[in-house]
Amino acid sequence: MNSNIKIALGDLRHSTLGRHSIYIPIGIGYIAAYALSHNSLNREVVRLFDDPNVLIEDIKNWKPSILSLSNYCWNAELTHRIFRYAKQINPAIICIAGGPEIPTEPEKCQEYLLNRREIDFYVVREGEVAFSNLIKKIQEGFSLNDLKSIPQEGILSIHPLTGELVAGHPLPRIQNLDVIPSPYLTGLLDKWFDGRSAPSMQMARGCPFTCAFCSGGNQWYSQVVRFSQNRLKQELTYIAERIKNYPNILLAIWDANFGMYPEDEEISVYIGELQNKFGWPNAFNVTTGKMNHERILNIASILKNKMQISCSVQSLNEETLKIIKRKNLSMDKYREIQAEIKKRGMAAVGELIMPLPAETKASFFESIKILFDHDVDYIVPYTTMLLKGTPLASTECQNRYQMKTKFRLLPRQFGEYEHEKCFEVEEVCIATSTMTFADYLEGRGFAFISALMSNKQFDVIFKHLKELNINKFDFLFNIFEAIKSGNSALSTIYDQFIEETKDELWDSKEELFTHFNKPENYNLLLAGKLGDNVIRKYKAKMFKDKWTDLIELAYAIIKKCCQNPDEKIIPSLDAARAWMFAIRKVWDVFQNKEYQESIRTLHLDYDVNKWYASGENSEPLTSFDNPTDYKIYCDYRALRNMLSQAKGLYGDDLMYQFGKIIINWDIELFWSKCEYLNNNF
Repeated sequence: MNSNIKIALGDLRHSTLGRHSIYIPIGIGYIAAYALSHNSLNREVVRLFDDPNVLIEDIKNWKPSILSLSNYCWNAELTHRIFRYAKQINPAIICIAGGPEIPTEPEKCQEYLLNRREIDFYVVREGEVAFSNLIKKIQEGFSLNDLKSIPQEGILSIHPLTGELVAGHPLPRIQNLDVIPSPYLTGLLDKWFDGRSAPSMQMARGCPFTCAFCSGGNQWYSQVVRFSQNRLKQELTYIAERIKNYPNILLAIWDANFGMYPEDEEISVYIGELQNKFGWPNAFNVTTGKMNHERILNIASILKNKMQISCSVQSLNEETLKIIKRKNLSMDKYREIQAEIKKRGMAAVGELIMPLPAETKASFFESIKILFDHDVDYIVPYTTMLLKGTPLASTECQNRYQMKTKFRLLPRQFGEYEHEKCFEVEEVCIATSTMTFADYLEGRGFAFISALMSNKQFDVIFKHLKELNINKFDFLFNIFEAIKSGNSALSTIYDQFIEETKDELWDSKEELFTHFNKPENYNLLLAGKLGDNVIRKYKAKMFKDKWTDLIELAYAIIKKCCQNPDEKIIPSLDAARAWMFAIRKVWDVFQNKEYQESIRTLHLDYDVNKWYASGENSEPLTSFDNPTDYKIYCDYRALRNMLSQAKGLYGDDLMYQFGKIIINWDIELFWSKCEYLNNNF
């Protein structure tokens, strides 16, 4: 019996420029908790890591005998780098990887592991049992070569003599998830309750859908199994008691379809009780289900409408949907759900992916138009990612639909570790047999404008559109055409976005690695000039540098689209524009201390504030023709507390913080307050 085992478990994240992930690493928590409960291990011999630099120091000084790291698309190169480093320090260390970032085709799988010989074992699919069984055999004294030569259930390896792939029989899924002790209740994750990390949980595992672009679409995952309600309630209470002093930190629920099931409704009632007792959680990161929307809507109400409901369609092209094995709701049902979401004061959000097989530029633009015509407020556009092991990433699919792919750096996912640079790369589709690269760029351009305007920051604009019966898609297309023409004050930033969208693409990983390993190019990454999420980067830049011009253009387009405006419409629009300028200068609120502490006054001939507060179904703005004086100010103490939390979550880079906040936080938190002066009453 080997009693000298020391295990380092890592779910590593880059933090060179801001933190990639703020979430507590629940996955390695489950792995550790199960291994500790099923093997003769003391708690002291297992350590958990998310910071690669801390792990490097422990590899040097604590000297683990087993190193096990998660392998996702956002950290696969970092995982590989740390494995190489660990083998340099101690060639006898046993390196175990696990996660979805591995091909499923045997030949590609063998090639993948042969290119990563530092990995002794790769745990596939569900990791707890296979990892624990492997640890038991290592404890019992089996040699490394014997373990790598003989198939181990749920594990892949490369035969040390022949170089052949050794694939163990897949293990059955865990049916009773409570056999995995809680990593929260056992204290394994306590060090992350520091106000810099967001709690994450699984309520259930599995997905009944078979979407071709998603690793969860594998038939092996189709059965949904759950943790018990009692266990989840204990965990939630444990978390709430420790996170209550950080009310703006969200709760992540990593279920594939949260809200579809009666158990989700039951646990939501309990979360609602925690909201009342602890004032947390006030925000969620969840993917809600694709069915049973009445239940999901009820859950949103239970959670005080703090949970965003996902209304993804990915495409509305019927041929595309057949290829990617996805079935959407009827558009009548879709409109009904969006209306219910909006009744609850939440934004109706739609998601699209491009370019997918059989999608054309015309069908993509038509999908956007249909979504807006069905009362979607905001559209979130994604570029098609080819995730390893998914049908969409298969050679057969790529050849059939002539999918042209390129490689790009994952946003800010890079670093230098023990004098070696490391870059995370994703493979994306940028053209197909039905969509050219030029079409892709134009679609990305419109997606950028749509994403830019698809923000609560512009809800006043969309209230005007509804009131004046202006089609939302037509309005956005007019904005797009005006900016794309080159004649707008916003055109320069748009052109920079398109150029960086082209320049971020590489023909191979190796070409990208060679380019950014050069000091002058790496320094551009360090300066934040390259390597960011381009939509987020240029959205933040528009908000910072061109906010006034953007509002001026929006109101100019509204006036252009107005049909026979009466004498009150134009002055009422001018009043609303002035109100937006006064209330929503979020960049100044974000970084200008003098602005934060200032008290300003605003006189308008229309009571825009009352009109806005009246909601969706108010009387038209022209009915609020009451001269009004406002006091405009910031709650700067609350604001600085939030900014301090943002710095802890996202790092010191102000533009990165700003970009994350305007996408992930409720932007209303950064609006100036507006109160009536006494002489109005």
